[in-house]
Amino acid sequence: MFEPGMPANESLRQNALDSLYILDSMASEKLDRITRLTASYFGVPIALISLVDRDRQWFLSRYGLDAQQTTRNISFCGHAILRKETFVVLDTGIDIRFADNPLVKGEPYIRFYAGQPLLSLDGLPLGTLCIIDSQPRAFTEEQAVELRDFAALVEEYLHGIERDMYTKNLQSDLQRSETLFEQTFAQAAVGMALVSLDGYPLRVNSRLCELLGYSEHELLARTFKEVTHPDDLASELELLRQLLANEISTYSIEKRYFRFDGLIVWVELTVALNRLPDGSPHHLISVIVDISERKLAETNLRTLQHELEDRVISRTKELNSVVNKLNLEIESRVNAQHQLNAEKERLRAITDNMPALISQVGPDEVYLFANSAYQRWFGIDELSLKKMTLRQFMGETAYQVAKPMIERALQGQTVSFENELQAKNGVLSIHTTLVPCETQGFYILSMDIGELKRLQLRLEYEVTHDMLTGLPNRRAFLHQLEVAREDCLTKGQNMAVLFIDLDGFKQINDTMGHDFGDAVLKTFAKLLSGCIHNTGFVARLAGDEFTAVLWQLSDPRAQVQRFCEQVLAQLAALKRIGEQAVRLSASIGAAIYTGDNTTITMLLAEADGAMYRAKSAGRGQYSIN
Repeated sequence: MFEPGMPANESLRQNALDSLYILDSMASEKLDRITRLTASYFGVPIALISLVDRDRQWFLSRYGLDAQQTTRNISFCGHAILRKETFVVLDTGIDIRFADNPLVKGEPYIRFYAGQPLLSLDGLPLGTLCIIDSQPRAFTEEQAVELRDFAALVEEYLHGIERDMYTKNLQSDLQRSETLFEQTFAQAAVGMALVSLDGYPLRVNSRLCELLGYSEHELLARTFKEVTHPDDLASELELLRQLLANEISTYSIEKRYFRFDGLIVWVELTVALNRLPDGSPHHLISVIVDISERKLAETNLRTLQHELEDRVISRTKELNSVVNKLNLEIESRVNAQHQLNAEKERLRAITDNMPALISQVGPDEVYLFANSAYQRWFGIDELSLKKMTLRQFMGETAYQVAKPMIERALQGQTVSFENELQAKNGVLSIHTTLVPCETQGFYILSMDIGELKRLQLRLEYEVTHDMLTGLPNRRAFLHQLEVAREDCLTKGQNMAVLFIDLDGFKQINDTMGHDFGDAVLKTFAKLLSGCIHNTGFVARLAGDEFTAVLWQLSDPRAQVQRFCEQVLAQLAALKRIGEQAVRLSASIGAAIYTGDNTTITMLLAEADGAMYRAKSAGRGQYSIN
């Protein structure tokens, strides 16, 4: 007896069968009708719809047979699914493959077998429609065609189940993606909005509605200009113009909004531009952080400074007016000192409970006052800090960055800047404002802006990179290409622009699924990055379209040819991705820039044309313009 072998695509075939969820299911009257008609039409005692599982064949419908299943190693259908045409055994008794098979020697005493493979939508064999007789018999080509017609009815039933399962899976994936986006957008701790190019909000989250005091419906009916303080509008419109003109990739600004109740709220606004795949702007992404408390703290600090100075002047006048009355003078001094101490305690309570570094430095740059945030952030108490200079506290590197601003503050100017300081829990990004004292030195107010910096970096990365492969996207590619062209023009060097397109990628996506298609794209991106080394860079434009730039070329055509052949050779050597066997190739078009006045638009057009010439020549070809 010959046991049936395994199809080359067994794992895919088994996955397709499992995805139908029909193994060990209840009988179907529609399928039972087909097996009855098949047995009657061909005049045989047994007709079966057999599904070939991992180690068994299970009968989805059966006529003339009591058994529900048999082991796969003795099954006739295991042999039938290895073929695309009808598998026929006219007389098992004289066929060396089956003469000693238990199903021939015993029940149901098979002497004749004809099985037509049942294929999935992707052409994978799931099982067979077969007819069985206990006597040898002839079987004509016309009868084989008729058996295929009956099998087509069964395939139509199985294909309907496949389509239903595919639709359910797509709906489930879409629902999960939409739920994740909605939760992220709705539960963000900062205000977020998607804004159209004409200034109307497309989406707003609950935090932004809460911040501005509007309902979502009310906020969507207003442009950002309507809720912006007029004194802040011109500067933001200029930044927006630069963003739309691609002069900047994002911008941040401190501005004022009008709340629904007419009050003003200070915010820090960060804006990035979302573009369509063709590069045209689509909408704005805005992140709004409430900084009203910080602004209030700055105002209170200035107010307290002036109040303290006014009180000293007032007390001095009072003491001069009663200098001839010793007792009253002493009493006034005591009262003044008591009130001054009370003010200091109040100032201390306020500054110690603010989430910021607040201190005063003398003209010799030695600390005179520091709130408790220094202890929390750096583990340095006020007593130790009063023995230190700014240079000793900040460290030489940070001090040299801040020194020009310190000199301006000592000259009476209010200045702000950003720097980094080493804290107990790591390096902090700090926004610092130096406010001059009228008497001596200056005040320091420092806020931790690390979270804002991380958000800005993340937005900048997402704007310039492809999220699937991690390669630069079209926008970053065009910018880097222009920089490379200008550098080559300045230095009199050569470079090349390449368009690279995976052959047959749409078919891979359609037949193997988008997840596997994504795995192919990531593998290809890694392969290209390995081939480019340090001689240029690679980017993904869209879909299966990739680009590369080779620069500082001494022998352009030979070097481009070597690169193309290396890419194609490594693709041809790639046999598997994960558990899936693959056969990949690409079409490559290249345009060489020799330092003339050719623009990047012309270079891209030349490379694109060369790529299409390579694709017209067949799979795995390249063309150099």
